Amino acid sequence: MQEHFTNLYDRDRWRRYGYSLTAVGVVCVVLGAVFDSRKDQGAANVWLLFAALTLGLAISLWMRQRYSYARLDGGQLFFRYLTVTVRIDLVEVRRARVAKLASAVQGRARTPKGLAAVDALVLQLRHNDTTRLRRLLTRRCVFEEEVVIPLAGAAVLHRQIEAALSPHRHPEGAETHPNRSRRRNRRR
Repeated sequence: MQEHFTNLYDRDRWRRYGYSLTAVGVVCVVLGAVFDSRKDQGAANVWLLFAALTLGLAISLWMRQRYSYARLDGGQLFFRYLTVTVRIDLVEVRRARVAKLASAVQGRARTPKGLAAVDALVLQLRHNDTTRLRRLLTRRCVFEEEVVIPLAGAAVLHRQIEAALSPHRHPEGAETHPNRSRRRNRRR
């Protein structure tokens, strides 16, 4: 089983709005039941419709925070939202790094206060076609050829990406420089 790294934007959205939407939906259901018991069908229907809307929105936020993640599988990086998946081949990744979210998106997007100090995975991509990725992750995460996404465990995913990229960067049989410790102990 591959390790999943939760998208923190979606988790933050659920924590800020999900519980209050659920509470409002439950109150609307109770009010709809009270008006229904009083035989006021018009008011009951309005309250129940409002309950359905708020509970539906709360459920969609919960589902998004639950099923929105990134993972590395073989030579591909998967970004998933519910049933939609966007795959990026690792050969398309020019550079991967971890940075604080506020500094990584500085001047390009607004950062929620609760997420300003969290680690974000920053990927510089080789191709310009990021339309599908932008639709999935929103324009707050995708900037031209760069993807900035706050993830739970961003440093762990970064290490996995670097380990998977290293064979691509240093093909077998290629000359590599000796490491410093071997150079340091060499006699002249």
